[in-house]
Amino acid sequence: MKKWIISIVSILSICLVFSSTVSENEAQAVGPTVKIKKYKNNRYYQYAEISGAKYMDANSKMLKHTKKIYKDNAKLQVKLKKDLKSGRAMKGMEYWSKISCKKKYSSSSKVSILCVNDIYDGGAHGMQYVKSFNMYKGKVIGLKSAFKSEKSYEDGKNYAKNYMLNHPSDYPFADHQTTIAGHSFFWTAKGLKVVFDPYEVSSYAGGIQYVSVPSKYLK
Repeated sequence: MKKWIISIVSILSICLVFSSTVSENEAQAVGPTVKIKKYKNNRYYQYAEISGAKYMDANSKMLKHTKKIYKDNAKLQVKLKKDLKSGRAMKGMEYWSKISCKKKYSSSSKVSILCVNDIYDGGAHGMQYVKSFNMYKGKVIGLKSAFKSEKSYEDGKNYAKNYMLNHPSDYPFADHQTTIAGHSFFWTAKGLKVVFDPYEVSSYAGGIQYVSVPSKYLK
C-alpha cells in the first residue's frame, strides 16, 4: 500500500516538474511587449517602445528618429510658406513629413520594428522611405550582423539577388549590381525580409518591395 502511494506521489511530482519546465520554456519564447506611441500626442509621428531595461538604448534611438522627422516637418512648413508666397506652390497645397511604425516580429531574442517616413514637398507625388530597428538579444543590429558568418552573409546576398533576377515581374529594376547590403530588414518566422524603397527594384507604383532570406543563413 505504501509503495503504491509512493509511486503515485512520484508520478505527480514528475508531472509537476514537467509542467513547470514547459511553462518556463513557453515564457522564454514570448517576446517583450511593444507599444506604438504618438510623439507629442500626434498620430502622424509614431515611435515604438519596447518593455525591458535592455531595450533602453533601442527605445532612445527610435524616439530620436521620430523627433528628427517631426523637426523635418517643421522645416517643410517654412518652405511651404515661401513656396506659396512665390507661387511655386498652389493655394491649399500641403507639405509634410510623417512617420508610422509597426511591430513586425517579436520573440525572446529578436524584435523588429518597421517605420515608414512619408514625405511630400511638391511635385507629382510624395515618397516613402523605410527604416527598421532590429534587436538581437536587446542590441540594435544592422543587416550584416543578422547573419551567422561572413560566408553566410555573402551566400545570403547572392540568394536574394538571384531570387530577384529570376522574378523580373516583381523586381523589374533589379540587375547584377543590386544588393541587399545596407538595407532595412525585419525578422520573420522563416528568416528575414529585406526592404527596398520605391524606385530601387520596382516603379513608384510598385511601392515598397521585399525579398526574403531563409533562416539557414542567419543567427
